[in-house]
Amino acid sequence: MTTLMPIGGNENHKKPVVLQEFVRRAGGGNAEIVIFPQPSILKNTGRDYATIFLELGARSAHSLEFRSRAESFNDSLLRAVQSASGIFISGGAQMRLPSAIGGTPLETAILEAYRRGVIISGTSAGAAVMPKVMIAYGKGGATPREGMAQFAPGLGLTDKIVFDQHFRQRDRLGRLLYLISAHPRLLGIGIDENTAAIVEDESFITVAGTGAVTIVDGSEIESTNVAEIENGGAVAVSGVRIHVLTSGCLFDANTRKAKIPELQLLNE
Repeated sequence: MTTLMPIGGNENHKKPVVLQEFVRRAGGGNAEIVIFPQPSILKNTGRDYATIFLELGARSAHSLEFRSRAESFNDSLLRAVQSASGIFISGGAQMRLPSAIGGTPLETAILEAYRRGVIISGTSAGAAVMPKVMIAYGKGGATPREGMAQFAPGLGLTDKIVFDQHFRQRDRLGRLLYLISAHPRLLGIGIDENTAAIVEDESFITVAGTGAVTIVDGSEIESTNVAEIENGGAVAVSGVRIHVLTSGCLFDANTRKAKIPELQLLNE
């Protein structure tokens, strides 16, 4: 089974429910986690996450502290990825990681690890960078507008889904609608802060954390003028389906159906 666990950013480190779920799925007390801190410009980002994962019970957690493309060819990095049970990508700027490892053996090793069942998680930029098509830059706003998002190649862990982060907090519905209007085959997943969308086999999505996951489904789009609009104009689109799901909710990407848990009534 393949598992992606994108997090919307700003996860709670005092009550780390989302990060605890990552450690659990990576093997709990047997988890061997490697961290890619490259999206962040802060010196201690990777080491700080390593400390958190060890406190949450992982057997080992190591930050891969390289910053240049030349350094990414180091065989020790390959060995670390090949022995990992969980891979975590920090927040920051999502272009930094693909520019450092794109087309290298290290990028291939990450993809191979994912295919053999290693869970891959990332927060904020670390979530956005996972798909084949990622949102590299963009603007906020509820209305889709021409050019409000710029797309770039990501790590290629999925070619069916695109992730956006800090979703409701930064008002990013419009840019995800714009992307799905332009690429209706993709499933758009917008993730709130301190929230994760856990994607298994690119098919089954569960929600963990305190916020919501917004799923934008363009498979039934009837019409859109996205190809005709210029100069930042508003884009029209008809037939998009939107699901807003919270902790414990499920979404089946094959049937495009959501399941919301029933309310459990208490005895008086």
